[in-house]
Amino acid sequence: MDWAQEVSVIGKNTSGMLALGLLLTACAGTGKDAEPVSSLAEALSVWQSQAVAGYEVTIKQTCFCPPDLLQPMRVTVREGKVIDIEGLEQPLNHPEVLDERRLTVEGLFSLIADSSESASKLVVQYDQQYGFPVTLEIDGSPFIADDEFSYRLSDFQAY
Repeated sequence: MDWAQEVSVIGKNTSGMLALGLLLTACAGTGKDAEPVSSLAEALSVWQSQAVAGYEVTIKQTCFCPPDLLQPMRVTVREGKVIDIEGLEQPLNHPEVLDERRLTVEGLFSLIADSSESASKLVVQYDQQYGFPVTLEIDGSPFIADDEFSYRLSDFQAY
């Protein structure tokens, strides 16, 4: 039996699965893009390879902090420095409470590195194109109330 006959015999019961497999293989791509960014080292490498000099991003943080800081904020960063922060739902009444290091990609990478050995919980998902953390959840200690915080980044635009 040659290859065409085998496909024909197999195809009677599994033609849908074969088509799905071919579709998934075609969508997976090849090379580095096919590998998900899952570690800090990989994410940092991808971020550095993009050579992003400036960007805007929407950041929503969850923390034990004033209510106006729990809203989505549009953050503009140039050369690693925050140059503008805008509350998207209301004015920011307590901007002095914000730790601007946690509002930059580089600062979040540092936070992840520092927390990787000390936090009781650290959950991070990275953007596959640029490598920045898309979601970050940290709980410093299960025995301390209100020390948990999280960040969600969206609407990223590089300059």
